[in-house]
Amino acid sequence: MIAELIVIVVIFTVMGYIFLKGTIVKSFVFFMNDLLAATVALSFFETAGRLVIGYGYGGQWIFAGVLVLIFALVFILLLAISDKLMPEDLHLGDMIDQVVRCVIAIPTGLVIAGVLIIAVNLSPLPEKWPYQRFAMDNKNTKPTEPDKTLFLNADGFVASFSSTLSSGSMSGKKSLATFHPDLLNELSLNRIVTEESNPIVAGTEAIAVSKAYEADPILAESEPIKKSRTAGTKTIIVQTDIRNTPVKDGGALYAIETGTVTLTMAQLRLICTDSADNLSGRGQVVYPVGWLINETTPDLKTMTEEIKLTGSDFPNGVKTLKLIYNIPSDKVPVMLQFKINAVAEINRLQTPEEETQQTPQS
Repeated sequence: MIAELIVIVVIFTVMGYIFLKGTIVKSFVFFMNDLLAATVALSFFETAGRLVIGYGYGGQWIFAGVLVLIFALVFILLLAISDKLMPEDLHLGDMIDQVVRCVIAIPTGLVIAGVLIIAVNLSPLPEKWPYQRFAMDNKNTKPTEPDKTLFLNADGFVASFSSTLSSGSMSGKKSLATFHPDLLNELSLNRIVTEESNPIVAGTEAIAVSKAYEADPILAESEPIKKSRTAGTKTIIVQTDIRNTPVKDGGALYAIETGTVTLTMAQLRLICTDSADNLSGRGQVVYPVGWLINETTPDLKTMTEEIKLTGSDFPNGVKTLKLIYNIPSDKVPVMLQFKINAVAEINRLQTPEEETQQTPQS
């Protein structure tokens, strides 16, 4: 309800401004600048936020603040430039002119409201603000099936447009559609936390992937793993090191006084693409079903179960987890993401035979 109200208020505010101050051409340029600024903000907020968080500024609010700041700066700059280059205005009569301006104000307001809602999802506010996309008490949460979406889908409109643009006409070597193929669900799942030791951000070097390999057929066909896997997928293991140094120093430790690192499976996203060297198209996000206690014993977890790792779990400052993922058979893993901002690239997916050869025999 609050999120819908935000969208409506923003749309009517923009409509009032355009109705009083705008013209058809100015209204259209205002909308295009608005849309381009949102795309730039979503494409670069993560990179800019990582730079700032490394200096110890902003805490969990840094990415929300950076997103809004980039959007505002780019929007203002584009307005200033377009004002100088504005062509002659088009006038179709008072009635038609007013109607067209009001119509243009609707998507313009949707974009601004969408950026604001996404910014809230990047903040440490309780997950019910501005709306609860995934219910905390839903133990069978499916990451692609949120419990709630907006009727006036402002955040979905902005995320979808920016993602499409980044993998299409504005695509580069690394696109938003690869790094965040399901942005809204990713951010919402990342915020389902109750423990103070479980922040929504991590240090930029909080995780490292030492290797990734296809699960041994015996493990892959064991009853727990087999039940967790759907048709057309294969089971892989991603061996991940988590550092418990403070967030400002690049690690995963937020609750310094307790030395506890808390996380959920929903905060450990695996990004898969068609090929290992392709980061410019559209990725697919996969979440772990658990980890290995030893080479043959899986410990399956629910998506939002909070897992506490204490200081004793980090010999030499590192905790190694062998995360279990069921990925599409025609995809390869290219990176592991932790919380909002920590990313570790995966060089190559090893075969079970290669992993067996590397494992010391007892």
